[in-house]
Amino acid sequence: MGKVTLTPTSGVIEPDFLEYLARTFDRWGKLPTEKVTLGTREIAKFEDVLMGAKLNARFGFEAATHRGISDKDGMEHYTLLIYKNREAQEAGEPLYSFDTTIYR
Repeated sequence: MGKVTLTPTSGVIEPDFLEYLARTFDRWGKLPTEKVTLGTREIAKFEDVLMGAKLNARFGFEAATHRGISDKDGMEHYTLLIYKNREAQEAGEPLYSFDTTIYR
C-alpha cells in the first residue's frame, strides 16, 4: 500500500494513526475474498488501540464504531467514524470514515 491520501487534522489525529487505520481496514477488506470472518477478538483489540489513540491525541477526537447489516447491500459491515469533537459528532460531520464488509 502506498502513501495514505487522508490529510490529518493537526492536533486531532496523528498521520501515523491514520496510516494504521487505512492499513487495518485495507487488510480487513480483503478477508471476505479469502472467506475469512473478521472476529470479535480482532475488533476488540482494534477498539482498545482506538481508545488509546483518542486518549493520547493532543485535543482528542470522538470515534463511533458500528457493526451491523447494511441497508445498501444486506451484508454485515464494521464502520468507524472519526469526528473532531462531540459537537461535530452530534452534527453528523465526520472527519474520516472507514468501512469493511464482514464475511459470514
